[in-house]
Amino acid sequence: MKAVVTGASGGIGSAVARAFAKRGDSVALLYRNNESAALSLAEELASFGGMIVTKRVDFSDAEGTENALAELEKQFGAPDVLVNAAGISKVSLALDFTASEWDEIFQVNARSVFLCSRWAAKNMKAGGRIVNVSSIWGSRAAPCEAAYAASKAAVESFTKSFAAEVGSLGITVNAVAAGMIDTKMNDCFTAEEKSDFIESLAISRIGTPEDVASAVLFLASEEASYISGAVLEVSGGLR
Repeated sequence: MKAVVTGASGGIGSAVARAFAKRGDSVALLYRNNESAALSLAEELASFGGMIVTKRVDFSDAEGTENALAELEKQFGAPDVLVNAAGISKVSLALDFTASEWDEIFQVNARSVFLCSRWAAKNMKAGGRIVNVSSIWGSRAAPCEAAYAASKAAVESFTKSFAAEVGSLGITVNAVAAGMIDTKMNDCFTAEEKSDFIESLAISRIGTPEDVASAVLFLASEEASYISGAVLEVSGGLR
């Protein structure tokens, strides 16, 4: 199996890529900025036996993204699975956001999902899987993260609509709505804030990137062949 993972240098993206590679799958690691992390991950994953390639893609540049994906297809071939895990955020009141900051978050979090999904669906065979990493804040109020929340709401809406469009091609499209996960993105929260958040969970702990990766692997599996247009919440039972 060939899996393409965007945001592969991040906490969730790297866990997803690692989960595929451990099965012996070939994995393409797409990253935006952290080249050293991507190359280090590629070296680690190569030991599992599958083909591992890295590709820098600036998702804020639509034309550049399309060119990079075309190059990736020549180098890696058509994907069986696409996991859209690229994401950025900024904690700030919406009143203090600039238009360019808002646009960048949407370009990376939402437009990249559209560009990569369109490319994948045009090249996948029947049985292809697209899994988008969303967030619990895509369906809940998120003060000080309005841009992030809105971009994830867009991802979830796109997931459902795109699933309806490409179902006849034998491709499923689903999303995983991650809760509070132990990644660098959530380092902005204090230990006290995280502790307060845990009190709202049925499972009293912060999630791990591997928790999300397990859900992604399920949605990419044959066992999930009759699931499409779904958003699977991986949040520890947030109430």
